[in-house]
Amino acid sequence: MIKQFIAFISFASSLSFWAQDVPSKQVNLLFVGDVMQHGGQIQGAHNTKKDAYDYRDCFQFVKPLISEADIAIANLEVTHAGKPYKGYPQFSAPPELSEGLVDAGFDVILTCNNHSCDGGAKGVTKTLDVLDKLGVKHTGTFRSKAEREKNYPLIVEKNGLKVAVLNYTYGTNGLSVAAPLIINYIDSTVMKADFKKAKNLGADLIICTMHWGTEYQSLPNDYQKKWEAFCYRQGADMVIGGHPHVLQPVIQKTVAGEEKLTAWSLGNFVSNQRDRYTDGGMMLRTTVAVDSNSVVFQKVEHCFTWVFPRQEALVKPYYILPDFDYNAHRSGFLDEASLAKMNLFFTDSRTLFSQHAKGTVEQFVGQDVLAHQRYDLLLEGYYTVQLDAVLGTDWTKLSPEQQASTTRILAPDGNYHLVSGLFSSPEQAGEILAFWTKTQTAAPQLVFVTPKEVTIVGD
Repeated sequence: MIKQFIAFISFASSLSFWAQDVPSKQVNLLFVGDVMQHGGQIQGAHNTKKDAYDYRDCFQFVKPLISEADIAIANLEVTHAGKPYKGYPQFSAPPELSEGLVDAGFDVILTCNNHSCDGGAKGVTKTLDVLDKLGVKHTGTFRSKAEREKNYPLIVEKNGLKVAVLNYTYGTNGLSVAAPLIINYIDSTVMKADFKKAKNLGADLIICTMHWGTEYQSLPNDYQKKWEAFCYRQGADMVIGGHPHVLQPVIQKTVAGEEKLTAWSLGNFVSNQRDRYTDGGMMLRTTVAVDSNSVVFQKVEHCFTWVFPRQEALVKPYYILPDFDYNAHRSGFLDEASLAKMNLFFTDSRTLFSQHAKGTVEQFVGQDVLAHQRYDLLLEGYYTVQLDAVLGTDWTKLSPEQQASTTRILAPDGNYHLVSGLFSSPEQAGEILAFWTKTQTAAPQLVFVTPKEVTIVGD
């Protein structure tokens, strides 16, 4: 019972967009676009006091939405090739970026895109090593033919359903890696065999994720349309795209009497591209019901998000922000120029979707009471139980159960703390504080966390 209680009050559980009782033949899916890592982001994430990198705060405003999906999928458009870390044109990001993705709740990381070969053979293998160490599912690039045959298509089992995830790219910027490494390129012969294998493995739902399209164009080109049609002929239920670095429409359609869902481009989930249209993206969410005869999209929603770099003491998080009145909860959080850019992105996105999208509705976090409560705490301050004396501060040494019930935060002074819960008052924190006090020899501490400091309550 106490484990369930801890999970309920943890950072990963606040919003309630999804129904709590999910029927055995339904699955809630969430997709986001390109996860980039330009030079400014690397510099911003560097904690000079610890000579470490931290990305968790970047995802704090979208973490509840991500964590509540049954299967959340992100496109990692960088490699973890090692130091020196660098941005465009050949990316090598700190492994802490993927750690932040996993902490935010992503279940599947896509690795096949036009930057897969940026770090050469070392970049391909080290990226897979990082993801394996984190224990997160991934697909799109492989160390060998044997590894691909064993693990591809990726099958994710959830709620009694087998969900197949396929991942392909149009190219790799003229770079290549030698065998035995494999990059999944868009190729009709290879893809036909992959679709056939997915069906033979008993997939109830087939999702084909494609890296394609013309950069910075808001509508799909003929190449995208050709391969979308191909995927549906092979049996795909969904085609989800990335690469253009801007949003392209979502279309729900019927093909040969069957329901299908296409997202031509999800835009940038996080990047340092600050020009109009490139400074944001969307989270696409859908509830899919599957029976022996059909796939039905019971709900399709999109939530537009804008990227906001903001200096916070020693680090500069690139916050991913849904539409919300942040300044009402933390005065001056968005300066006038940034607020104007954010509003322009949302206006542009809604105009595009009103003209070209079909079968999806916009989800506003501001319409959810729990979102208001959570954002207010994150922006102004919250009470939490600090467990440094109980568990230490080395997140990597915690058991999976301990990680599930705690969160590592970066304090404004550059120090890390392990905490449990997110509360508006000391009274709300009382039960979890009592639990940790009873079960541990060292005493936990009640603290108040603001963007400026972490203060022990009672001192």
